[in-house]
Amino acid sequence: MNNLSKLKNIQSSSAVISDQSLVVKEFLSASQFPLVIRPRYKGVDLVDWVKKSRAEFEGELLLHGGLLLRGFGIGTLDDFGRFVDAFDSAPIAYMFRSSPRHELDEKVKNVYNSTNYPKGESINLHNESSYSRSWGMKILFCCLQPADEGGETPIADSRKILASIHPDLVNKFKEKGVLYKRTLIKDIGMSWQEVFQTDDPKMVETVCNKNNIKYDFVSDDHLNIEWVKPAVYLHPVSKEATWFNHVYFFNKYSRYEELGLAYTEEVSSDLIHTDTLFGDGTTISLDEYLEIKRAYNLNKIAFEYEKGDIIYLDNMLAAHGRNPYAGKRLVATAIIEPAGDNLTSSINL
Repeated sequence: MNNLSKLKNIQSSSAVISDQSLVVKEFLSASQFPLVIRPRYKGVDLVDWVKKSRAEFEGELLLHGGLLLRGFGIGTLDDFGRFVDAFDSAPIAYMFRSSPRHELDEKVKNVYNSTNYPKGESINLHNESSYSRSWGMKILFCCLQPADEGGETPIADSRKILASIHPDLVNKFKEKGVLYKRTLIKDIGMSWQEVFQTDDPKMVETVCNKNNIKYDFVSDDHLNIEWVKPAVYLHPVSKEATWFNHVYFFNKYSRYEELGLAYTEEVSSDLIHTDTLFGDGTTISLDEYLEIKRAYNLNKIAFEYEKGDIIYLDNMLAAHGRNPYAGKRLVATAIIEPAGDNLTSSINL
C-alpha cells in the first residue's frame, strides 16, 4: 500500500471519529480543497484538539494539502501564537526575502504580517520561499481583521497545478530546471539589505557562496544574483510530484501585468527586478508563461475571511497569494518545519 492510500484510510476512519466528537469536517467546493474543520460545540479548544488528534490532523493536511480552521474563537495575536506553539517547530525567521514583511509583536517571535504590499495590488500564487535552497514545510495564516472588501488569500493545490500544465512543458522544466534572476537596488524594488537582512556585503557573499548563488555587486547599493533550482519536486512524505517553484511569480511577464503593460511593450530594465528562465538560460516564452498562469487560475480557490480563520497549508502541496482589498486588514503568518534541497528530492529526467 502506498503512502497516499494509507493517508486515505486514515482520513476515512478519522472523519467518523471526529464527527462523533469535537469537530465537524466539510468542504468549500467539489475540489475537496481546502478541508474545513469547525468545532462541533462552542468552546472547543483548537490547541487541545490538535494536540490530541495530531496524527489525524497531519493526515488530513497531507491528503488535502490545506486546511481551513474556522469558528474556534481565535481573536488575538496571542491566540494565534499559542496555536503555532502547539507544533514541534518554532516559527522560522523570514530570510532571503521576496517581499517586505515585519514582525507584528517582538514578544511573538517570527510571526509576521502577511505582507506590506500595497492593498490595491494582487500577489500572484506561489509556494513560500520555493526559490530558495531552504524553506518551511508548513505555512499558517490567521485573519485577525478581515478587510472591508476583498483581501482573500487565494490558494491552489500544487499537485493539480502540475497536472494542469502541458506534459511537454513540464518535461522541459524537469530536464532543465529554472534559472532565477534578481536585481536588488536600494529604493528601486527590494534592496539587498532587505533581502538578506544584513548591511554587511561580506555576509551576503558568504550566504551566496554557501548556496551556490552567483552574485555581482555592481555598486554599494546594487546587487545582481542568479541561481538554478528544480521546478518539480517529490513531496518527502507522500512521494507525490508537485509544482514547487517561483517560475510564475518571478517571471518578467508577471511584472508587466503588475505595471499594466502589454506583453509586447519595450520595458526599461530598471522596472524588471526579477525574471525566470529555463535552467540552461533559454527564455520562457510568453505562450509558456501563459500556460503556467492558466494552470494556476484553473485550480485557484478563494473565499471570504471570517475573523479568527486559520489557513494551514503544506507549503509543498499548496500555493497561496493575496487579492486586493479595501479598508483595514490584518492577517498574521508563520512558517514552521525547516526543509530544503538537502532534505527533499527533485524530479529530473
